[in-house]
Amino acid sequence: MSTETIQLHCVNSWEAAFLREEVRGYFTPEVDLRPGATVLDVGANIGVFAAAVYERLGGDVRLFAFEPMPPLHATLARNAEEFFHGKLTALPYGLAAAEHELDFSYFPAATIFSSSLRDAGNIEQERRRVTASVVEMIRQGGMGPALRRVPAPVLRFLVGRKLRVMRELETHRVRVRPLSAVIEEQGIEAIDLLKIDVEGAELDVLHGIQDRHWPLIRQSVVEVEGWAANRDRISEVFTSRGFTVRAEQDPAQRAADIGMVFAAR
Repeated sequence: MSTETIQLHCVNSWEAAFLREEVRGYFTPEVDLRPGATVLDVGANIGVFAAAVYERLGGDVRLFAFEPMPPLHATLARNAEEFFHGKLTALPYGLAAAEHELDFSYFPAATIFSSSLRDAGNIEQERRRVTASVVEMIRQGGMGPALRRVPAPVLRFLVGRKLRVMRELETHRVRVRPLSAVIEEQGIEAIDLLKIDVEGAELDVLHGIQDRHWPLIRQSVVEVEGWAANRDRISEVFTSRGFTVRAEQDPAQRAADIGMVFAAR
């Protein structure tokens, strides 16, 4: 059951293509999504993951998408209104362990790397890490076969030059909230899939779920930054609550010290 691919409004067109490629990794055979599901997209950007779920389920889904950055949320809300036929609720805040306001670094020309954990002091290190990951993704066949034929040194140069735009950043003061508060406020009775991609703040999101709400969550997919340091900590959050957990890391993710944790009951 599927619909045509949604052509979302975006801030930067190259990011929409990149995210389409990236979100494929969230849909492994073990991820069980059926019509009528309720799905939470935490770290939604413009809604690419939400669109992929909507397409897979033929629109028979209830989606909650969280995006705290004002320019991104404006685009997400526009997409929700024009393409999701009332099935997507675009929420203008992020998730964390407690109600708070945080300073987020926003990169207008590379919005997917916006985070509360990146700033001018570590941006060059982050740019090198992201460059290595994108180059490896291309070498593995992502972004099309033509780019795969480009020699690796040339790719590194081209991608690194493209990502110089990460030097241009703005600071936005944004709201974050615990997920448990949102579950109660929105009347969410079940979460068939909790997707988390929050650029390093994964544990903070999970710590915002009260014990009484964990039984509502059937499965989760988490992109983990700082893989070596955080993989086991995040896995333990799920295993301690009765989930079966699988952690995986492909070559492109290994280059960026990130990976995926899949958790299901």
